[in-house]
Amino acid sequence: MSTSAVEVSGEKVKVIWDKRLIKIFCNICIKEILKGNRPEWKAWKKLKGKDTGLGWNPIKRTVDASDDW
Repeated sequence: MSTSAVEVSGEKVKVIWDKRLIKIFCNICIKEILKGNRPEWKAWKKLKGKDTGLGWNPIKRTVDASDDW
């Protein structure tokens, strides 16, 4: 489980990302990619870079993250 803060109507709200929400988010991303809606390469590169602590597993073709992430 991970937490982050987002701004909603000018107010910061704490968001808890549990396994269920992560799965929903990933499914939405997959559907959008299949429809041809692809993220910008720079944003993707930043996501899997040092800024977030994530990595990329080229063999599995998956994002690598620590258990804490």
